[in-house]
Amino acid sequence: MSVHGPHKLAVVTPWSSPFIWSKFSTNLARMMAHFRRPGFLCDFFAGNGCDPAARHIDMCLQALNWDADFICIVGADQVHPLDMFDRLLDRYFETWGGVISALVPFRGYVPWQNMEPFQPMGWRIRNDQPNVREFKGMDVTPDMFVPIDPADGELQRVDVIGSGVLLFDRKTIEALDKPWWYYPRDHDTQQRAADMDTKMVWRLRSEVQADVWVDTTITVTHISDMEIDDTFSRRFADLADMVKPAAEPELVPT
Repeated sequence: MSVHGPHKLAVVTPWSSPFIWSKFSTNLARMMAHFRRPGFLCDFFAGNGCDPAARHIDMCLQALNWDADFICIVGADQVHPLDMFDRLLDRYFETWGGVISALVPFRGYVPWQNMEPFQPMGWRIRNDQPNVREFKGMDVTPDMFVPIDPADGELQRVDVIGSGVLLFDRKTIEALDKPWWYYPRDHDTQQRAADMDTKMVWRLRSEVQADVWVDTTITVTHISDMEIDDTFSRRFADLADMVKPAAEPELVPT
């Protein structure tokens, strides 16, 4: 961390498309305007590269070249509380330098992850695990983990979580062997393996011995779009009643 001058917080996102969610960009502008922590400067960097792993690496290199003391990854398909950067930093100093994350609701449903539809997702190692094995992805070793339950506390240790919201200091990322993010590929099909970001967090835990925490009080929404088909009028038949005015306005003769 810088000895002289203000501390630097780099807000980064792995989004290289020229098109970005307006809800995210508007909210991010408000978040950065809201961030007025004494002794801190803040700047924003977007990652470039051929895939999400390359973009994660590029955005962090941009942050380090700016001499950032802290890096906060945010997903460009999310909306966050305006005071989130302060809250993440508060947790960082509270935990004496841990990696701080937030739960992001999943867009959909994955039955083999023992989850509810649209559940905010983060995992910890099961207490009854006799031996901690190598994490090879939630599709390969899902039995190693249980989902984080916000009811268990406002600040919880977490072993695997995505990079939707992730704050760490520069010494933590610099301690991790490169490449920081990468995609294993199937030799025959060249399909990329999933869980690129969660595997990076697992490596922070297993290789750097970093304490990773999740603040379950931070509410993040996950932006999505959908195709409206002919089932919607039946599935949401009561919506008209929910939004109907309490009384029809009276017609006044003219």
